[in-house]
Amino acid sequence: MIRGLRLLQMRPIFCFAADKTPATTQGKQQQAKPIQVYKDGQLITKNYVQLKKQQDIEGYVLTLVKNYYRTTNKSALTLDSELEQHGLDSLDSIELSMQIEEDLGYVISAETLPVLNKVRHYVNYIKQVEQYKVENNSAPLA
Repeated sequence: MIRGLRLLQMRPIFCFAADKTPATTQGKQQQAKPIQVYKDGQLITKNYVQLKKQQDIEGYVLTLVKNYYRTTNKSALTLDSELEQHGLDSLDSIELSMQIEEDLGYVISAETLPVLNKVRHYVNYIKQVEQYKVENNSAPLA
């Protein structure tokens, strides 16, 4: 028993404390580097889907909603369909928005989500973001 206590007393104790000295940038603003994603040791480069035409955007959104696993009555799904008519609730809308974010490479704000309750609303939102990207050479902030 005493031997066991001695072993516990001999273990080093690691203490990690934040460095008290602030980092200096020498008058220059540091730029954030792009995030690199690795999977199994390999760098993943994401090629985002680029939608330029209205037909492409409509087809993308319709395909996305039809292929979503909780969508019911898929054959009756149109651009003017409400998501609730096809068995989708607000959590499903969040999941669809996350998929759009992943595929297209931009962020849909939390304030916008309650407004996106029809397929056409998603189409119009994507169209507006793509138009903003063309005009301003960057995606809008969330």
